[in-house]
Amino acid sequence: MKLFWQLATVLGIIILFASPLSAALQGLGIKHAVALPSTVATVEAKEIYSMFTCPCCGQLLNKEKPCCGSAAQMIDFIDQKISTGANKDAVILATAQEFGLDRLADESERTQLREKLLANAPKDAPKITTSETKKDLGTVRLSKGVVTTEFVIKNEGKSDLVIDKLSSSCGCTSASLVYQGTEGPQFYMAGHGQKAPDPNWKIAIAPGDEAKVKVYYDPTVHPDLTGPATREVSVHSNDPVDFETKLTITLDQEK
Repeated sequence: MKLFWQLATVLGIIILFASPLSAALQGLGIKHAVALPSTVATVEAKEIYSMFTCPCCGQLLNKEKPCCGSAAQMIDFIDQKISTGANKDAVILATAQEFGLDRLADESERTQLREKLLANAPKDAPKITTSETKKDLGTVRLSKGVVTTEFVIKNEGKSDLVIDKLSSSCGCTSASLVYQGTEGPQFYMAGHGQKAPDPNWKIAIAPGDEAKVKVYYDPTVHPDLTGPATREVSVHSNDPVDFETKLTITLDQEK
């Protein structure tokens, strides 16, 4: 009888770790970088890491030594996508859509992916456009505090253009979307301490309509900086080709 219960206990443990609950725990472990055994294709994951660069530091992703919070966030995202069973191409596309096509380290990879997107884009897709992608703020003085500027974007497609996120290249720069007179939440550089807006936030811009991207630059974030500086804001949308639109500000900071 004792042997029977011992065998039953062992069998129960095996069933537990083969169950959906175990799969959920594995997913949780991956998401929070907990060292748990996993069925994720580790070699494939490492291969995908090396294809992308950190939006902050520009270094290739390295799970063992992430260069900053932004890199760790990207690695976490890739791990989660792989844990769903998605194939390599799907993970690459999802990562590029989430963090930007420019995050692909190889220019030829970026070109090939864009060509595939163009070939497969539906005829009634939304299309984001802007008449200018760069603005010069001139001289920005530390004593004057935050300065702002605006870019106009338009939906020239045939269905709603959905904006679900903005991001910036530095903690000193943030951006919000203004549509129909209402300003949405401010978005900062991910992984650098600022509170992230509601992940369910999004705005649908009707075909033919315009919206404004309001950009904030705070010189007090880098009080020792003097001289020229360039910062970028990215608008992430459901445009099937240009799902990341980059807007650039330049300035000359003085104390």
